[in-house]
Amino acid sequence: MTKVLYEQQCRKYANLELDPIKFKNMIENANPQLKGFFNYMVNTIVPKERSAHNQNEAKKSIVGLCYLIAGLRNKFVNQHKLEVGLYLMASGATWESIDTISSLRYSACAKTVEEYRKKTQKEHIIKIEKYFIENKNILHIYNIDDYHSIHEIRQPNTVSTSLAKHFATCVAKPINEFPSVPLVFNGISIHNPLNVEASRICWYLINYYTGRFDFSYLQKHSIINQSYRIEMLTIHDYNDNIIERKKERSMKGLQLVGFEEQYLHSVFDYINALKIILSINNRTQHLRGFVAPVVADWSGQLFIRKALRIQTLNSPQEINSFLPILGPLHVSLNSREQVMLIYHSFFERLFHFVFGKNKKLAKKPRPWRINLLLELAKCGWLKIKDQVIKKFGKVCKDIEYQTAIDLLDNLIPAVIDIYATLFRSGLFEEYVETIFRIWTFALRWKRKNYNKAPLVFLSDLFYWKDNDHPFFNALQKHLSCFNDYYVENTHSKIRANTSPNATVDNIIKQAYVIMNHDSIFKDTYCKTRHYPYNIPTLDFLSNKTSLFLLQYFRDLYHNLEKTTLGEEVDLRRLPTGYSTSCPPITGLCDRCKLPFVNEDGIIFICGHGYHTNCYNKKCIYCEEFYKRGIFENVNSFLKRIEKGADILTQEDFDDDENNIEEGEEQSEEVEIQEISNRLEIEIHQIENW
Repeated sequence: MTKVLYEQQCRKYANLELDPIKFKNMIENANPQLKGFFNYMVNTIVPKERSAHNQNEAKKSIVGLCYLIAGLRNKFVNQHKLEVGLYLMASGATWESIDTISSLRYSACAKTVEEYRKKTQKEHIIKIEKYFIENKNILHIYNIDDYHSIHEIRQPNTVSTSLAKHFATCVAKPINEFPSVPLVFNGISIHNPLNVEASRICWYLINYYTGRFDFSYLQKHSIINQSYRIEMLTIHDYNDNIIERKKERSMKGLQLVGFEEQYLHSVFDYINALKIILSINNRTQHLRGFVAPVVADWSGQLFIRKALRIQTLNSPQEINSFLPILGPLHVSLNSREQVMLIYHSFFERLFHFVFGKNKKLAKKPRPWRINLLLELAKCGWLKIKDQVIKKFGKVCKDIEYQTAIDLLDNLIPAVIDIYATLFRSGLFEEYVETIFRIWTFALRWKRKNYNKAPLVFLSDLFYWKDNDHPFFNALQKHLSCFNDYYVENTHSKIRANTSPNATVDNIIKQAYVIMNHDSIFKDTYCKTRHYPYNIPTLDFLSNKTSLFLLQYFRDLYHNLEKTTLGEEVDLRRLPTGYSTSCPPITGLCDRCKLPFVNEDGIIFICGHGYHTNCYNKKCIYCEEFYKRGIFENVNSFLKRIEKGADILTQEDFDDDENNIEEGEEQSEEVEIQEISNRLEIEIHQIENW
C-alpha cells in the first residue's frame, strides 16, 4: 500500500483520494494483492452495530489511517500530513503545536507547511498571468470588495479600539461562451459620454414601463415554483459547508486576481485596487481595448465612476477598461433588510404568533432570519390571497388594508425574487423591470444609495440597448454571471480558514492557499450542516402564518376606515401614492373626485383608485412622482461624482444603516402540529366576517 500511495503522489502527481470507495478501488487496481485489504481494515475496526452514516464516516477515518501508516513507512508519502498541517496552521495552531503533532507523524512539520504556503503565494502571480494570456479573448466578470478580519459579533465599547485588518479582494469569473467585448464598437464607447441620463430613463418609464408599477409584483408575475425553498432561504448565507448550497458554491473557474492589505474607503483606494488588475495587464495585455466589468457595491460603483471621470496622474489611462455594474446580491440583501426595518412591528407580531410570545425578534435580524420571515409571509399570503381580496372588494381604499396588500403582494415577493429567482434564472426582462420596481420602493423609502444606484444601471443598460453595443448582448445572454456573489463566497472561505488572531501576512498567505489548493481534506472531514427547518416544518410554519394573516385581516375588516394598528406609522410604510403630490382620497376616484358606484373602478397597488373610464393606462400622480425622483436623484449622483468628496462621508450612508450586528440568533425548535384542517375552516369563515 505504501508503494502504491508513493507512486500516486511522487510519480503520477495525483491528488489526495479521501473517498473510501474510490480509495479502495485505487489501491486494488494499482496492486491486485491489496484486494480485500481495505474491507479487512473496515471489518476489524468499525463495529457492525453502528448506523450506515456512522459506518461511512468511520471509513473516511480509515482512509486517513492508511495514509498515516504509509507515511510512517515512507516519509515522502506526506500528502495527507501536509493537509493536516495546513488545516492546523489555518486554525491558528502555533508552530510548537504543529511540530508536536508532527512528532507523532500525524502532520508535516511547521516549517514544511510554511514553505508550502510561501511557495503557493509566490507562484500565484505566475499562474494568474499565464491564465490571462491563455484566456485573453474571453469576457471576465470582476468583483472588488473589502474584506475585514472580524470573526466574532461586534458590540461597541468605549475601552478598546477595533483590531480589524482590512484587505482589498479582487476576483475574476470567466464567461467561457462569450468573447471579450470591445470598449468602442462602431464608434460607440461602452461609457455613456453623458454619464447618467435621466431623460433616457424617463423615456423608458413612459414608453415601455408605463403603468406596470401601478400593479403589484404578483399581479405581473406568475407564482414561482416552491420546490427549491430551502435553497432560496440560504441565499444570503455564504458558508460553503451548507449541504443545500454545495453545488452552486463550487466557484468553478474563479480566479483570485489579488488580495492585499488596504482600505476601500476612497477613490484613490479603488484606483490602487484596480492597479492589482492593471499590474497583471501590463504583462498580459488582456484588457487592451476591451471591457472589464466590475460588479460592485455602492462604494465600488461610486468611486470607480469618479476615477473614470477625474483621470488624474494617479488614475492610469487603462482604467477606462473598467465598467462598474450594480451588484444584484447587494440589491437583494439591502432591499430585504429595508422591508424588515420599515415593517418591523408587523413582522414582530407575525414572529410572536408563529414562534411564541416569549421569543425576541432583533431590531436588525440576521439575513437568514429575514429570509425566513419574508418567505413565510409570502407563502402564508398566497394560501389566503384570493379569498381576502374578494372579501374586501375591488374599491376598498382603507389605508391599513392597502398598506398590508402592498407589503404582501408587492414588496415581499419582489425583494425575494429579484436575486434568488429572476437574476439566477437569467430572466433578463423580468430582472430589469424588477430592478426598476425596487428603485420605486427605494424612492419612497428615501434611501440615499439605492435611490440612485439602480438608476445608474438602468441608464447604462438603455444606452447600450439604444446604441446596439455588444455588451448589452453579453448582459442579456449571461445575466447570471454578472454576480457579486463570487467575492462574498471568497470572503466566507477566507474567514472560515483563518483564526481570529491571524496576522496580516498569515491571512494573505492563507487566501492564496485557499484559492489555489484543493479543499478535499476539509470537505471530507469537516462537519457539514443543514438548514434548521425542513420542508414539512416550513409547510407547518407557513400554515401558522396564514392563520396569523387571517386574524390580521379580520381585524382590519371589522375596523374599516378606523384605526386598527393603534400606532403612528412612518410615511415610508404607506403605499407610493401617499408620497405623491396627490395622496389617495378615501372612497373617491382620484381623477374625477367622484365616488365609486357598484364597484365601477379599481384600486392600484400605489393606493390610488380610478373609475374604469378615468384610468388611461397609468397612474398620473405616481408617474410624475417617479419622473421627478429620477431627475432629482440622477442630478444628485452626478453632483456627487463631479464635486463630491473623494472619500466615503456620512451622506453615503442611510440613517438606519449601522455595522452593529445583533447578538447571535438561534433557530427555534418547532413542534409540528396538525393545523391544516383549522386553516381550511378559517378560510371558509372569511365570507362570514
